[in-house]
Amino acid sequence: GFWVILGVRLVQLQWFSRQRFTEQVADQSTSWEEIAARPGDILDREGKVLAMSITAKSFFVVPSQLTRQPKQWELVQAIAEAVGQDADQLQARIATHGKKHFLWVSRRITDEDVLTKLYALESPKKGPQLFGFRDEFLRQYPQGHFAAHVLGGRDVDGVGRGGIEQTMNAKLAGKPGYRRLMLDSRLRVIEVQTDLNRPPQHGQSVTLTLDTIIQMHVEEELDRAMEKWRAKHAAAIVLDPKTGEVLAMASRPTYDPNDLTHVSIEAWKNQAIAAIWEPGSTFKPMIVGWGLEHGFIRRDESFHCENGLYRMGRRELHDHHKYGVLSLTDVLVKSSNIGMAKVGQR
Repeated sequence: GFWVILGVRLVQLQWFSRQRFTEQVADQSTSWEEIAARPGDILDREGKVLAMSITAKSFFVVPSQLTRQPKQWELVQAIAEAVGQDADQLQARIATHGKKHFLWVSRRITDEDVLTKLYALESPKKGPQLFGFRDEFLRQYPQGHFAAHVLGGRDVDGVGRGGIEQTMNAKLAGKPGYRRLMLDSRLRVIEVQTDLNRPPQHGQSVTLTLDTIIQMHVEEELDRAMEKWRAKHAAAIVLDPKTGEVLAMASRPTYDPNDLTHVSIEAWKNQAIAAIWEPGSTFKPMIVGWGLEHGFIRRDESFHCENGLYRMGRRELHDHHKYGVLSLTDVLVKSSNIGMAKVGQR
C-alpha cells in the first residue's frame, strides 16, 4: 500500500503538477529589477541649467532576512546611528514589514560621512543579503530658490510636484527600464540575464522662455519690496510685449526646491498665477474694446468727466484729478473712473 501511494504521488508531481511547479521555481529564482530613467534637465532660454539630476546612493534593508538574524538589534542600531534615525522606530518599521524582501531606509544620500558609516557595516560573508545600496537620481536646483514656483520640485519618489516639474512630468521623467536577475535559494543575485533587459528611456530636456538675468533682478527686487513694506505676499511677472513670452516670474514667500521637507503652506502658492486679485483699472481696456467691437462707442468720441465728481445711481464716483472733456484715448491713458463709467453705461 505504501509503495502504491508513493508511486501515485510521484506521478502526480512529475506529470499533473509539473507545469505548476516549474512556474513556481521560475518565479522564486528570478526577479525583475527596475532601472530608473534619468529625468531631463530644465533650461532657460539661453540654455543655462535651472534643474538637473545627478546619481546618488540609496540604502535599503531586507526585512525578511534581517528579522531572522540573532544580532539584528545591533545591526539596526548601527544603521540608525549612521543615517541619523531613531533605532526603536527603525526596528518597528522593519518588524512591521517583516515578510517583505525590500525596505528603503534612507534615499539619495549626499552626506559623505553617512555613506562612509554605511559602507563600514559588516554583512555576513555567507548567508542571505541583509542590506545594500541602489543608485537613484537626485534632483538638484543649482540656483536654490531661484524661480522656485516656476520650476516646482520632485518628491522622494521622483514625481514632479508643482510648476514645470509637474505639468511637464511626462516629458521630463522618461520611462524606466528593467532587467531580469537570477537568484539562488538565499535570494542572492547569481546572474543578470542581459538578453532580457529593457534599457530605460531617459527624460527629455525642457527649455523655458525665462531669462536668467531678468529673473535674478526680479527676485532681488521682490526681496527688497518684502523687507521694505513688511509684506505678507508679493509677485512679479515680466513679459515680452511682442510675443507674450514669460521672461521672469517670481512669488513670495518662496522655498528652496532642493529641500521640500520644510515648506510652509503659504510658500507653496505661486501668487503670480494662483492668487485672486481685483483687476482694478487693468480691466478698463476690456470695456472699451467691447464697446468698440459692438458699436456702442466710436474711436473719435469724447466724454465729459464732470470735473472729478459723478453720481451713478446711489454711488459717487471720483477721479484722482479733476478732468473735463477727455477723448476716448485719454480716458484710458489717464484712467478716468468717470469716463469709464459713462462708457460702461453706454
